[in-house]
Amino acid sequence: MTDQQKSNWVDNLKTRWDLKSNFELSFVFVLLLATLISTYIFSLPLVVKIGLGGNVILETITRVLFSSLAVLIIHFTLTRSEKLKSRWKLTSNFQLLIILILFSITGSMSIKVARPILEFLHITDDMPGYFYWPLRILVVFPAYQILFMVFGTVLGQWEFAWRFEKKMLSGLGRLVGIKPSKDQDLLD
Repeated sequence: MTDQQKSNWVDNLKTRWDLKSNFELSFVFVLLLATLISTYIFSLPLVVKIGLGGNVILETITRVLFSSLAVLIIHFTLTRSEKLKSRWKLTSNFQLLIILILFSITGSMSIKVARPILEFLHITDDMPGYFYWPLRILVVFPAYQILFMVFGTVLGQWEFAWRFEKKMLSGLGRLVGIKPSKDQDLLD
C-alpha cells in the first residue's frame, strides 16, 4: 500500500466517523484492540470448560471465532451509530466510541473484581449452578454499577453514565415493583 493510499484510507475513516483528529481516530483502534484482548482472555474459561484446553488447534480456532464475533458486534454497533447517538443523546461519533470503550472496560473489570470477592466468600463454580450463579450475579451487579460510574467519570462521560445508571436502576426497580417518578431524565 502506498503512502497516498494509506492517507486516503485514514481520511475516509475519519470522514465517515466524523473524527476531527488522529487522536480521535486512535480510539477506534483502542476499542478494537481492547475488544480483541478481552475476548481472547475471557474465552479461556469457556475453552477449558468445554474441554478444548489441551488441544492447541481447537483452542486457537475457538478464540479466533470469539474474537471475530466481537469484531462483528463492534462493526454492527458502529454501522448503527446514528440510532445509538440519538437514543443515548450523544453529540459525536467520538463520544460514541468513548462510551463503547466504557462498556468494554466496565464489563471486563466487573468480572475481574468479582472473582476475588467470590473467592473470599468461598463461592466457587464447584457449587450447584442454582446456588452459584445467583450469588455471582449478586456480586457482579453492584461491582458493575460502581465501576461504570468510576470509569464513566474518568473517561469524561459522567453525565451519560449517570443517566444510564438511573435507567438501569429504574428498570431493576420496576422488576421488583417500584415505579419511577415521571420527571426522571432517563434514556429512551
